Amino acid sequence: MVSNDNKMVFPGEVLSSAEEYVPGVNTVESDGYVKSLAFGKVMKDDGRMIIYVKTDKVRLKPRIGDICYGQLIKVDQRQAIVKIGGFSDPKFGLVPYTAEGYIRFGQGDRGRSNDIPNIRTGDFIRGKVLRIGQNFELGIMGRNLGVVKARCSRCREFLVMKGGSLYCENCERTEQRKYAIDYGDMINFGDDIENRQ
Repeated sequence: MVSNDNKMVFPGEVLSSAEEYVPGVNTVESDGYVKSLAFGKVMKDDGRMIIYVKTDKVRLKPRIGDICYGQLIKVDQRQAIVKIGGFSDPKFGLVPYTAEGYIRFGQGDRGRSNDIPNIRTGDFIRGKVLRIGQNFELGIMGRNLGVVKARCSRCREFLVMKGGSLYCENCERTEQRKYAIDYGDMINFGDDIENRQ
């Protein structure tokens, strides 16, 4: 039976002797004692003789409809692979989060495009979470979704917005992308954030 002592402990505090209980989650055995590795409540499982510390810390994860930021690491005919670096949360702002996602091409439902969007490996994108599974499926259809920062495919300088196109000031040439309306502003989190509050 698991019991709660309602005792709050800090990292390093002694919870019991190593003879009384086996160390569980957020604990460690040291010098014959079970000590806390985290701030939280002491929990005891007397049936299995385990003592552990339960923390209130919750890791935030993107949900369907959230806006994620990431970089395209591979683009082919079927999909683009995205290395997600963070997502926006209405309460906490931009939350660092490392995961892999993908943008699927060629299926005209749920925010996907019928055509392959004009995106390239290395582009930084803002996408909306469409589906959560082993990896996150992102969509970039929408005024405030798409490429937010890109480099010239020839010289690798960052492209700037000029006359409704992305322009390389070094090569003096334009490139096409499916860009967000606020291209260059990576801190703006998207159209739908207000709706989650």
